[in-house]
Amino acid sequence: MNYLVLKQRFYLVISVLTLIGLGSGYGSCTKFSDRLSDSAMVALDSFHHCQYMALSRGIGYAGRRSEQLDYADQLSRHTTVEQLVEIANTDTSRITRLWAYRILLKKADKQVFDILKQALKDTTHVELMSGCSRFEEPYNRTAISVYRYDGNELKLSNQLRFSLDSLIFFGYMKNKGFENGLLMDFKPHKIYYATVIEEADKGNYAILPLLAQYKNPNDRQRINKLLKALLKEDGICSYEASDAISNWNDPAFEWYAKAACQATIKQEYYDADEVLQLLCAYPAPWSYQILKKLLTQKGDYSYSDTAKDYLTELYKTRPVPPIFKPLYDRYVARKK
Repeated sequence: MNYLVLKQRFYLVISVLTLIGLGSGYGSCTKFSDRLSDSAMVALDSFHHCQYMALSRGIGYAGRRSEQLDYADQLSRHTTVEQLVEIANTDTSRITRLWAYRILLKKADKQVFDILKQALKDTTHVELMSGCSRFEEPYNRTAISVYRYDGNELKLSNQLRFSLDSLIFFGYMKNKGFENGLLMDFKPHKIYYATVIEEADKGNYAILPLLAQYKNPNDRQRINKLLKALLKEDGICSYEASDAISNWNDPAFEWYAKAACQATIKQEYYDADEVLQLLCAYPAPWSYQILKKLLTQKGDYSYSDTAKDYLTELYKTRPVPPIFKPLYDRYVARKK
């Protein structure tokens, strides 16, 4: 066989293989939008016109129901999980991507881990609306906010929740800093402890709620140091301290609860829930007096109803402390 014939046959084989490749690849080259149903495309188009993501169900001063919930329901019903994953990873609208990710979280699909991992690299700002507040956050922080906002409603397995929390803890917070409020729902896993101690020793107040959950007697001094610094800086109750003490109402921290509550109720406006958390953590004569004052308040800026509602919910699942029983029977039980 001469060289010319061999060369011709070689090119023929290459041509055939190329045609086969083009033919088989045709289906995979079909645009993603062409594979979506009309209903899904309508939902996507609606999201593409949104200028912000509605984090809460009700938005604005009137608390109207956001139409984005309807778009999300339509998108959820007319897409597969794999289509949602592709939207969450590649859609041109970050608001649309966040909603696809939110839907997948509600479906408890394991692929949300990889979606969140990818999202943590994106620092482009997006607009959010929660209640009456409209604000901007980096995309990576927003992806965390979406997960945290829906947290209690999500039916995630313990393993998936732990994986997501650990990704946020080590993949975001350890690099970006431990922000106030981010650690409220974290569980005290062993793998976090060394970092928690390190942050506490740096004087980071945000770590308090998680640190208290470990209930390690060796941390009492460490926690008290943070509480003293917080009280000196704020002068009143802080939500980090209130949340920490509600997790571990050790007698060693009662001094803070008493001082912070007594200082806070002297203010004209304050967060009554933080005060109530601390009062109920330490049933004592001093907390009885403050609780009585809250329950009997009158006027335009009374916290009486807030206190009654708080006690009603709290003591649905636990007995009323004997020292609070007279107040509860007179002002709360009677209200029912």
